[in-house]
Amino acid sequence: MTLSTTAADQAWVRETATGIGALRGRALVDTVLAAVARRLDSELSTYAELDLATLRLPDLAADRPVDRALVRRMHHQVTDHPLFAPTVRLSHPYPGPPTQVTDVVSERRWRQHALYREVLAPRGIGAHTVALVVGPTPVLRWYQFNRDRAFDPREMDLLTRLQPALIAVHGRDCRPGAALPGGAALPGGAALTGREVEVLRGIADGLTVPATARRLGLAAGTARKHLENVHRKLGTSGPVATVMRAVELGILEVPGPRS
Repeated sequence: MTLSTTAADQAWVRETATGIGALRGRALVDTVLAAVARRLDSELSTYAELDLATLRLPDLAADRPVDRALVRRMHHQVTDHPLFAPTVRLSHPYPGPPTQVTDVVSERRWRQHALYREVLAPRGIGAHTVALVVGPTPVLRWYQFNRDRAFDPREMDLLTRLQPALIAVHGRDCRPGAALPGGAALPGGAALTGREVEVLRGIADGLTVPATARRLGLAAGTARKHLENVHRKLGTSGPVATVMRAVELGILEVPGPRS
């Protein structure tokens, strides 16, 4: 269940989304790792890309000096990781919402898992892991945060609200060319209006529908109707799938520094 965030939580999501809007490549990854690690008090934060066709890792990063062989081994064993094994076997599409390993298996079973016992535990890395996927197959891109205590619902809600902005920025980083303006034709012949794109942009910034409505000077019901139109035209439901589709089509304007 999504919780109501405080004004401070919403401000953090908005500021983080704005701060990364103009970044690319390693600068983008390092900034996200640092910002989220501080907010979550993470013991180890990493970013990885996995080519599912070859199971190679074209990119890898961590938020602090660590044994790269350790991190690489950890991610090379992603095919056995409870959070990623179904995706690697192409039986579970990503991106989904941020997920803790204990959402998939019990903590007891995870502590008995070879990946935890042989790679993480001997180095004092916490058993609780949350994965934040920001790119779909065939090259899976994700952030991973580890610590010794579970991530609480408020923290998971923060990650859920930040995820669409991260998907948008990483999608732009991987896709050549500039975003198309509102009104661009969609495959089905429909088009998003300028207002619909503005509402979608608010969702990508991590705002709720009421907060997006306030930003645009609209009634909440009007903003919600615009979002329903976006879902219908893109053939999606939910913020993650909708932002992903908008990025794929080149419609979404990635958040950037505001004057």
